[in-house]
Amino acid sequence: MNRRNFIQNTVQAGLFTGALLPVGTFFAKTAVNETYLTLLHTNDTHSKLFPFEKGSGPYEGMGGIESRKRIIEKIKSSGWPTLLLDAGDFCDDSAIYDTFKGKAELEAMRLLGYDAFTLGEKDFLGGIDNLATQIQATGMKPIICNYDFTHTALQNYYQPYTIIHRENLKIGVLGVLLPLHDKISISGIENLVYLDAVEQANKTANILQQQQCDIIICLSHLGDRYADGRISDEVLAKNNDCIDVIIGGHTHKFFNQPRVYQNKSSGHTLVNQAGWGGIQMGQLDYVFTNTTHKKLIRTRNIFIKEKKE
Repeated sequence: MNRRNFIQNTVQAGLFTGALLPVGTFFAKTAVNETYLTLLHTNDTHSKLFPFEKGSGPYEGMGGIESRKRIIEKIKSSGWPTLLLDAGDFCDDSAIYDTFKGKAELEAMRLLGYDAFTLGEKDFLGGIDNLATQIQATGMKPIICNYDFTHTALQNYYQPYTIIHRENLKIGVLGVLLPLHDKISISGIENLVYLDAVEQANKTANILQQQQCDIIICLSHLGDRYADGRISDEVLAKNNDCIDVIIGGHTHKFFNQPRVYQNKSSGHTLVNQAGWGGIQMGQLDYVFTNTTHKKLIRTRNIFIKEKKE
């Protein structure tokens, strides 16, 4: 089956197939008062729904939705509560995007079971109206708190935050997106109202804190950090009050380990990013107890490769 037909069947039938890949040994519950949580995250897939083709240098055979699915299912089979998150730019200028205008990428995330995602600038390639159409068609609503889309087709197709329940945990997720007006040129961009990312992230995180969320996660398409000091994950990490984790995108960084910053409340905000093109997926494992509340007990970056027959 050629790639166009594969995607067409996926969009129509809603099905990916594949056997499980062994991806390591997982922790087991050891006490009744402990709850574990695994965060899996991706960013900047850039319409790479298939593995990198032959001749792609060091990335050859890496990535692809089927391989990602096998790894996700294997991790979920450990029995831990799991969240699957994405930090934007799932689309890009490609044959897949040209054919399906973003629907295939959104449908792929839906079928993989993504719990929350934000947008990147590439996701607006087909225009605001098209993006709203594909969101409506797939039911995949992005999370963004620092834009006002009131006067656009997106006004009913986004949310500033969500609260997700896993076992006895309340998990708050918010999203932020970089300033778009100097990044893209599309019809109606003048109707997109950018709001200060740090101010809005703090405002939204405080709402989640008031809702007694056990952990607060920010999906960020700001970029890791910049020499000129402009808004970035690093700036947000240092200038927030109660965000526990920033899942980053845009700058395509392959982190060896998450970065940890002291925030404004003298707590700590962790930042992680997982490369680009679906080559890598980040994993953060937490334990929640009655006494210590939450503790990060493991981090790893999983490189996604085709299964060898």
